[in-house]
Amino acid sequence: MRPITVKYQGKCRKCGVTLAVGEQAIYERYVGLFCPACEPKDTDEIRHYRQEARDEKAERYEDWAAKRREKAKAQLNSYPQIRRDIAFITQPGHIPFRNRMNRADNRAFESLSIARSMEDKAERLHSKPAVKGDAEKRWQGLRDLNLSRFKVGDVVNTGIYGTGKIQKINKKSVIIEHSNNAGTFKTKVDIAFLSPVSQVS
Repeated sequence: MRPITVKYQGKCRKCGVTLAVGEQAIYERYVGLFCPACEPKDTDEIRHYRQEARDEKAERYEDWAAKRREKAKAQLNSYPQIRRDIAFITQPGHIPFRNRMNRADNRAFESLSIARSMEDKAERLHSKPAVKGDAEKRWQGLRDLNLSRFKVGDVVNTGIYGTGKIQKINKKSVIIEHSNNAGTFKTKVDIAFLSPVSQVS
């Protein structure tokens, strides 16, 4: 969210007060305007307003998809007697009505495909929106997990540097000693990157 000068009259999404042209406001694309005093700062509050805006957009996609699907199904179910007429379907030559019906059917199938795409977008929009700090929370969760299961002396997989033995554990990182034909060397790795391997004797 960022401060802006209002160019078009709007309403605060939180308190509903009218924000006139030239006033200062807080803005986020797809979410809307907020009074400076109403600016969401708490992570959960920001997520709430983002989710609210995403749900509104998702509902519009769902409405559009439903209308397309209804119209397409009506076309594909039209003229049921003719569609079951094998002679009409297979007769060679140019039949204008059959050609028009086939083109309409093709448009209906294309519309169904677009409807599915809209429904997929709506489903993604209904999912939990990301907020600043979420990624760090996930990394910290991995760090906490690894802090509880690894100790100095354990052999672990560090990913890019391969396997090695833990020499020291810090708050967010570990010192790993690696051995190869050229000798030994040490690396500093984020605890979140570690994964267990079989112990080496």
